[in-house]
Amino acid sequence: MPDNNIFDNIIDKYREKENSKRELGTKFERLIQAYLLTDPLYAKRFSNVWLFNEFPSRTDLSGKDTGIDLVALTIEGEYWAIQCKCFQKDHNISKPDLDTFISTSSKKFSGIEQTEKVGFSRRLLISTTDKWGKIAEDTIHNQNPPVSRILLNDLRNSPVDWKKLDSGLTGEKATVGKKPSGIIRKKQ
Repeated sequence: MPDNNIFDNIIDKYREKENSKRELGTKFERLIQAYLLTDPLYAKRFSNVWLFNEFPSRTDLSGKDTGIDLVALTIEGEYWAIQCKCFQKDHNISKPDLDTFISTSSKKFSGIEQTEKVGFSRRLLISTTDKWGKIAEDTIHNQNPPVSRILLNDLRNSPVDWKKLDSGLTGEKATVGKKPSGIIRKKQ
Protein backbone atom coordinates (compact mmCIF):
# COMPACT_ATOMS: atom_id res chain seq x y z
CA MET A 1 0.00 0.00 0.00
CA PRO A 2 1.34 3.46 -0.85
CA ASP A 3 2.59 5.82 1.85
CA ASN A 4 0.10 8.73 1.68
CA ASN A 5 2.59 11.22 3.12
CA ILE A 6 5.04 10.81 0.23
CA PHE A 7 2.75 12.55 -2.26
CA ASP A 8 2.13 15.43 0.18
CA ASN A 9 5.86 15.74 0.89
CA ILE A 10 6.66 15.99 -2.83
CA ILE A 11 4.01 18.66 -3.37
CA ASP A 12 5.25 20.59 -0.31
CA LYS A 13 8.80 20.39 -1.72
CA TYR A 14 7.55 21.84 -5.03
CA ARG A 15 5.83 24.68 -3.21
CA GLU A 16 8.98 25.52 -1.27
CA LYS A 17 11.37 25.32 -4.25
CA GLU A 18 9.45 26.90 -7.10
CA ASN A 19 9.69 30.67 -7.47
CA SER A 20 6.38 31.27 -9.22
CA LYS A 21 2.92 29.82 -9.61
CA ARG A 22 3.80 29.00 -13.20
CA GLU A 23 6.92 27.01 -12.20
CA LEU A 24 4.91 25.15 -9.55
CA GLY A 25 2.21 24.38 -12.11
CA THR A 26 4.70 23.08 -14.68
CA LYS A 27 6.42 20.86 -12.12
CA PHE A 28 3.06 19.46 -10.99
CA GLU A 29 1.94 18.90 -14.60
CA ARG A 30 5.09 16.86 -15.31
CA LEU A 31 4.45 14.77 -12.18
CA ILE A 32 0.85 14.13 -13.27
CA GLN A 33 2.03 13.25 -16.79
CA ALA A 34 4.30 10.61 -15.21
CA TYR A 35 1.41 9.46 -12.99
CA LEU A 36 -0.91 8.95 -15.98
CA LEU A 37 1.80 6.95 -17.76
CA THR A 38 2.29 4.76 -14.65
CA ASP A 39 -0.94 4.21 -12.71
CA PRO A 40 -2.20 0.88 -14.13
CA LEU A 41 -5.70 2.26 -14.74
CA TYR A 42 -4.39 4.99 -17.04
CA ALA A 43 -1.14 3.51 -18.35
CA LYS A 44 -3.06 0.79 -20.18
CA ARG A 45 -5.63 3.31 -21.43
CA PHE A 46 -3.34 5.99 -22.90
CA SER A 47 -0.87 5.64 -25.76
CA ASN A 48 0.48 9.17 -25.21
CA VAL A 49 0.21 12.02 -22.71
CA TRP A 50 1.53 15.42 -23.80
CA LEU A 51 2.15 18.56 -21.84
CA PHE A 52 -0.09 21.11 -23.57
CA ASN A 53 2.87 23.05 -25.00
CA GLU A 54 4.06 19.79 -26.66
CA PHE A 55 0.64 18.79 -28.04
CA PRO A 56 0.89 18.89 -31.87
CA SER A 57 -2.59 20.44 -32.32
CA ARG A 58 -2.31 23.09 -29.58
CA THR A 59 -2.52 25.99 -32.05
CA ASP A 60 -6.07 24.94 -32.95
CA LEU A 61 -6.93 25.55 -29.29
CA SER A 62 -5.12 28.95 -29.31
CA GLY A 63 -1.69 27.59 -28.37
CA LYS A 64 -1.65 29.64 -25.15
CA ASP A 65 -2.33 28.62 -21.57
CA THR A 66 -6.09 28.33 -21.79
CA GLY A 67 -6.79 25.85 -19.01
CA ILE A 68 -5.72 22.62 -20.67
CA ASP A 69 -2.49 21.40 -19.08
CA LEU A 70 -2.17 17.91 -20.58
CA VAL A 71 -3.68 16.07 -23.51
CA ALA A 72 -3.93 12.29 -23.51
CA LEU A 73 -4.49 10.05 -26.52
CA THR A 74 -6.25 6.79 -25.76
CA ILE A 75 -5.32 3.54 -27.44
CA GLU A 76 -8.67 3.83 -29.27
CA GLY A 77 -7.61 7.19 -30.75
CA GLU A 78 -9.72 9.47 -28.55
CA TYR A 79 -8.39 12.62 -26.91
CA TRP A 80 -8.81 13.64 -23.28
CA ALA A 81 -8.32 17.21 -22.06
CA ILE A 82 -6.69 17.31 -18.63
CA GLN A 83 -6.40 20.15 -16.16
CA CYS A 84 -3.99 19.92 -13.21
CA LYS A 85 -4.72 22.07 -10.17
CA CYS A 86 -1.98 22.26 -7.53
CA PHE A 87 -4.01 23.93 -4.80
CA GLN A 88 -3.57 23.93 -1.05
CA LYS A 89 -5.38 20.98 0.61
CA ASP A 90 -8.00 23.30 2.10
CA HIS A 91 -8.72 25.18 -1.17
CA ASN A 92 -12.37 24.95 -2.18
CA ILE A 93 -12.58 24.60 -5.97
CA SER A 94 -14.90 27.22 -7.42
CA LYS A 95 -16.55 27.74 -10.79
CA PRO A 96 -13.97 30.39 -11.87
CA ASP A 97 -11.25 27.76 -11.26
CA LEU A 98 -12.89 25.67 -14.00
CA ASP A 99 -14.30 28.13 -16.54
CA THR A 100 -11.36 28.45 -18.95
CA PHE A 101 -10.75 24.70 -18.99
CA ILE A 102 -14.42 23.89 -19.62
CA SER A 103 -14.73 26.39 -22.48
CA THR A 104 -11.42 25.54 -24.20
CA SER A 105 -11.93 21.78 -23.95
CA SER A 106 -15.22 22.15 -25.83
CA LYS A 107 -13.40 23.28 -29.00
CA LYS A 108 -12.56 21.13 -32.00
CA PHE A 109 -9.00 20.67 -33.27
CA SER A 110 -6.99 18.77 -35.86
CA GLY A 111 -6.21 15.32 -34.55
CA ILE A 112 -2.85 13.69 -35.20
CA GLU A 113 -3.98 11.37 -37.98
CA GLN A 114 -7.49 12.65 -38.70
CA THR A 115 -8.39 14.64 -41.78
CA GLU A 116 -11.40 16.22 -40.06
CA LYS A 117 -11.51 18.24 -36.87
CA VAL A 118 -12.13 16.24 -33.70
CA GLY A 119 -13.14 17.10 -30.16
CA PHE A 120 -12.20 15.78 -26.78
CA SER A 121 -14.11 12.67 -25.73
CA ARG A 122 -13.52 13.27 -22.01
CA ARG A 123 -12.24 15.92 -19.64
CA LEU A 124 -10.24 15.07 -16.53
CA LEU A 125 -9.65 17.43 -13.61
CA ILE A 126 -6.81 16.47 -11.27
CA SER A 127 -6.42 18.44 -8.06
CA THR A 128 -4.53 18.47 -4.79
CA THR A 129 -7.70 19.16 -2.84
CA ASP A 130 -10.84 17.14 -2.19
CA LYS A 131 -13.00 20.23 -1.59
CA TRP A 132 -15.44 21.41 -4.23
CA GLY A 133 -17.97 24.22 -4.00
CA LYS A 134 -21.59 23.52 -4.94
CA ILE A 135 -21.49 25.75 -8.04
CA ALA A 136 -18.30 24.03 -9.24
CA GLU A 137 -19.99 20.65 -8.68
CA ASP A 138 -23.03 21.85 -10.64
CA THR A 139 -20.78 23.18 -13.43
CA ILE A 140 -19.28 19.78 -14.22
CA HIS A 141 -22.60 17.93 -13.93
CA ASN A 142 -24.04 16.74 -17.29
CA GLN A 143 -21.21 18.18 -19.37
CA ASN A 144 -20.51 17.02 -22.91
CA PRO A 145 -17.84 15.78 -23.11
CA PRO A 146 -18.14 14.38 -19.59
CA VAL A 147 -15.89 15.54 -16.77
CA SER A 148 -14.13 13.13 -14.40
CA ARG A 149 -12.04 13.98 -11.37
CA ILE A 150 -9.00 12.66 -9.58
CA LEU A 151 -8.75 14.31 -6.19
CA LEU A 152 -6.13 14.53 -3.45
CA ASN A 153 -7.01 11.27 -1.71
CA ASP A 154 -7.14 9.44 -5.05
CA LEU A 155 -3.59 10.62 -5.76
CA ARG A 156 -2.40 9.72 -2.27
CA ASN A 157 -3.81 6.20 -2.61
CA SER A 158 -2.65 5.53 -6.15
CA PRO A 159 -0.47 2.42 -6.59
CA VAL A 160 2.50 4.45 -7.82
CA ASP A 161 5.84 5.20 -6.25
CA TRP A 162 5.69 9.00 -6.14
CA LYS A 163 9.43 9.29 -5.40
CA LYS A 164 10.24 7.37 -8.58
CA LEU A 165 7.79 9.45 -10.62
CA ASP A 166 9.33 12.62 -9.20
CA SER A 167 12.78 11.39 -10.27
CA GLY A 168 11.56 10.79 -13.84
CA LEU A 169 10.90 7.05 -13.79
CA THR A 170 7.55 5.89 -15.21
CA GLY A 171 5.79 2.65 -16.04
CA GLU A 172 5.70 -0.66 -14.17
CA LYS A 173 9.02 0.01 -12.42
CA ALA A 174 7.36 2.95 -10.67
CA THR A 175 4.30 1.11 -9.31
CA VAL A 176 3.91 -0.20 -5.77
CA GLY A 177 1.23 -2.80 -6.38
CA LYS A 178 -0.90 -4.52 -8.95
CA LYS A 179 -4.20 -2.89 -7.97
CA PRO A 180 -5.15 0.20 -10.03
CA SER A 181 -6.57 3.21 -8.24
CA GLY A 182 -9.78 2.47 -10.12
CA ILE A 183 -11.42 5.75 -9.30
CA ILE A 184 -12.65 7.98 -12.04
CA ARG A 185 -15.05 10.29 -10.34
CA LYS A 186 -17.67 11.11 -12.87
CA LYS A 187 -20.28 13.84 -12.71
CA GLN A 188 -22.86 13.58 -15.45
